[in-house]
Amino acid sequence: MKTVRTAAISSRKPRILVADNSAVAREGVAAIIGRHSRYTLCGSAVDRRLTIQLMEQHKPDVLLIEPFLGSCDGLLLIKEIAAQFPKTRILVISKQPENVYAERALRAGASGYWMKTGKCEELIQAIDTVIAGELYVSPGIALVAVHKLIENPAAYRHASNLTDRELHVFGLIGAGFGTNRIAKELGISPRTVETYDEQISPRTVETYDEHIKIKLGYPNADALHRGAQEWFELSHYK
Repeated sequence: MKTVRTAAISSRKPRILVADNSAVAREGVAAIIGRHSRYTLCGSAVDRRLTIQLMEQHKPDVLLIEPFLGSCDGLLLIKEIAAQFPKTRILVISKQPENVYAERALRAGASGYWMKTGKCEELIQAIDTVIAGELYVSPGIALVAVHKLIENPAAYRHASNLTDRELHVFGLIGAGFGTNRIAKELGISPRTVETYDEQISPRTVETYDEHIKIKLGYPNADALHRGAQEWFELSHYK
């Protein structure tokens, strides 16, 4: 099936949609694509709603997306788009740390992960790679994946130990959100935080805090909040 799909794309110019809430990023990516006549830029979106609308309208071959739109759960958004538009290749273009998010994004349904700090030619290579039906990550992340397969190390104190939902909560804590605001961002009541992809009982926001503290080794709530703030600043402003 992958061969048939790739052949269909190769018979015409691949249609590309860009989704990012940063005007600078959208215009920059559009300019890069515009320099390559073999692509057709079919639109750009600034949020989830417009992304879905343009996806339905244009049926792009490739979606270039910064899924972490404000406090949006980027991984959940990737899963949603991948399920709704299975024929579209999703290439994440993000400022979020690749060593934490790349593998998660691929598991969620993306075909590649490109850091915004990368070179223009690397973005073109990433687009060509996913159009060809392959997965794209940086050589560094590919090497890390190989080492993980070989070494199978025990859990270590790093945000990658967290589940997708825990990582989202951790980021919201780092952004300064309180319990009620976190529950609101997750779309549920403050006292019962339902998970969407974990086979566990419903959790409260406080229970998420406890699980994160245990996994990352924080001795108390103050240490958790300091660590979350440091993580948020590193991942958003590096």
